[in-house]
Amino acid sequence: MHILVTGASRGIGRACARRFAREGHRVAAVARTAEQLRDLAAEAPLIEPWVADLRSDTVTGHFDVVVLNAGQYTPGRLIDVASDVFADMWELNVLANHRLARRLLPPMIERKRGHLVVIGSTATDAAMPHMTAYAATKKALRGLWEGWAQDLEGTGVRTTLVAPGATLTDSWKHETPPARILAPEAVADLVYRVIAEGLTGRRVIRAD
Repeated sequence: MHILVTGASRGIGRACARRFAREGHRVAAVARTAEQLRDLAAEAPLIEPWVADLRSDTVTGHFDVVVLNAGQYTPGRLIDVASDVFADMWELNVLANHRLARRLLPPMIERKRGHLVVIGSTATDAAMPHMTAYAATKKALRGLWEGWAQDLEGTGVRTTLVAPGATLTDSWKHETPPARILAPEAVADLVYRVIAEGLTGRRVIRAD
């Protein structure tokens, strides 16, 4: 299979790229950071580094699987006056994913096969006060996924929303992570199982 993974330079995206490559699949790993992508590609010849800023660059192609993982998390309240964290996250967490889906889903629909996996968050169920802006963008993304699921019904293309709880990524570099937190590899394992078993719907994963 040819698989596109966005936000692949670190965290969940990097773990997903590694997992798929380890299973023998060709992976187009998309991220803004060229150096991190080169390091990732050096680990496995099946990983192709694609340097792109999804907020402005166009990514196209024909893929069997698309994993929309790119996103950012910035703590802060909606009414903070120092910075508009909601607007900052909206561009990548929502609009970039919307545009990618509009470009990448039609070829799948034409071939009547494929799988779209969207990385959401359990923050859409209950958000802490410092992450309401992030939760709002993830709720919008969840709404888009629900719309994609309806649009894809009967096309032969599957879609799944993977919603992890708190996951140990660079997003926590300015905060103290909770005692119980997921490893990115645990989320990647679920994403792989979703594809391997053809699982659809919303799939939640939390730390044990």
